[in-house]
Amino acid sequence: MPKVLTKNQVSQFHQNGFLFPIEAYTPEEAEILHANFAAMEKYLGHEPQKKFRVKAHLPFPWLCEVVKNEKLIDAIEDIIGPNILCWGASFFTKKANDPRFVSWHTDSFYYGLKPAETVTAWLAFNDANAESGCVRYIPGTHKGPPAVHEIRKHRHNLVQQGQTVIDVPEDKAVLAEVKAGQVVLHHESVVHGSGPNNANHPRVGFSIHYVAPHVKETRFDGATAMLVRGNNVGDNWGIDPEPRHDYDPECIKFMEETRAKFTNSTAKKIAVGGRS
Repeated sequence: MPKVLTKNQVSQFHQNGFLFPIEAYTPEEAEILHANFAAMEKYLGHEPQKKFRVKAHLPFPWLCEVVKNEKLIDAIEDIIGPNILCWGASFFTKKANDPRFVSWHTDSFYYGLKPAETVTAWLAFNDANAESGCVRYIPGTHKGPPAVHEIRKHRHNLVQQGQTVIDVPEDKAVLAEVKAGQVVLHHESVVHGSGPNNANHPRVGFSIHYVAPHVKETRFDGATAMLVRGNNVGDNWGIDPEPRHDYDPECIKFMEETRAKFTNSTAKKIAVGGRS
């Protein structure tokens, strides 16, 4: 029996490739998360997503607590089982009245996981709706065939390599509107993207990536993750360091090295004509 999701919700996830809304934080708790994010942005003097990607949680104890949130992990367990690793997390944010967008893509284009079974939890630090550029999905596209991408770089595209799925049936898109503290779960191979933020307030999202230990990173050696529940069965994943304090320099270095591995792997894929 599922822990927190209904059997119907689990079925919806497997059928559509996404599920929302999942309650992870109360509105009051989400306000604290947003305040922490705003303080980080002020301290850095630039958008955190410029620096904190792929393993954005590692340098911050409070973000490590977020990826271990019990309500969230209960929902993840209902989908992938009792042994759960968090291998990464990234900020995806847009300023108020921001023309930037996320092109139609699949996460699998950027990953090298076999089997392709990452479940991403997109956590809203504040309300995300159609006006502010919430995530939108094409149901069932995770079932295959693999989506074909073209490289279409654009200065407003938050997908840095510019990978863009072609021939997307946009009339079938579902907008994942969520309130602050709510989560959208999605399969790594479902086609998704988001439009610009036309609202008068920022849109702050935090994407967290979970797998079961049998999933293996195939594009580079030395893959690591944070164990958030159960056991790290097998030898596919080393264990991430954990921060002693915010902006832990060792964890920042580790995060940057891992991001470079992902970026280089994707660049090589594109260079040899990889499109799916």
